[in-house]
Amino acid sequence: MTLDLHCHTTHSDGRLTPEALHALAVKKKLSLLALTDHDTVAGHEALKPLLESSGITFIPGIELTTAENGESIHILGYFPDDRYQDPEFLATLEHLFTSRNTRMEKMIHLLKEHFDLEIDYAALRAKSAGVLTRANLAQAVHAKVPHLTYNEAFMKYLDKSSPAYVPNVRLSVKEGLDLLHQYGAVAILAHPVIYKKNSLESLLTHPFDGVECYYPLNDEAMTLTSLKAARERNLLITAGSDYHGIPQDVKHGELASTTFSPEDLQPFLQRFTP
Repeated sequence: MTLDLHCHTTHSDGRLTPEALHALAVKKKLSLLALTDHDTVAGHEALKPLLESSGITFIPGIELTTAENGESIHILGYFPDDRYQDPEFLATLEHLFTSRNTRMEKMIHLLKEHFDLEIDYAALRAKSAGVLTRANLAQAVHAKVPHLTYNEAFMKYLDKSSPAYVPNVRLSVKEGLDLLHQYGAVAILAHPVIYKKNSLESLLTHPFDGVECYYPLNDEAMTLTSLKAARERNLLITAGSDYHGIPQDVKHGELASTTFSPEDLQPFLQRFTP
């Protein structure tokens, strides 16, 4: 089975529209795809019918931004039904959306103040229909400093050590899990390999339903550690590329590029496929 359970579109910080993502999924002959934009489900309305018309199973998802010990922790939520359309759930996401826009405005001001980089917020906002993240802002910054690579520009101007960095407004891990579970989502700890201030063991003291054990940045040891932790706790196991559509992207994978053991994913997939 060729699938991807973690990818993004222009409704958050991906480069591809839902329509373009659908075309790529068809080209790569995917049988199943989950869309997990940051803190929004806005892309599902366009993507779902396209995938279904092409015979590709669709799982509506989200990558929810939370925090623990001063570190951003991402939770992948997958919905087995349409409760992601609940008005109260959407209202919570709208609040997060507004706070992220305010954060971008503050960072743009600081980029001008500290680096004399002039970024047009209106133009940035017009390029994305969804949640704005540092990845969106990094595209605009990179265009101003083409002598740097995208990743060099990100680290110099937008990393947490930069004077232009502004912390995000985030739910706690507990609040994020409670929110997803309230609306019937299966909650998966995303990419544990990237966390520096929180160990996998400490994060799994929270009631996650599973772990994203197969991920592009993992080395073999991290994959085995994640699998062991999930199996010991009888948690679900998932795999995802975290595809953003960014050329020469060293932080994420290409769509459906992550290798995994099909047997490991079966307990998860059985919740979403007949």
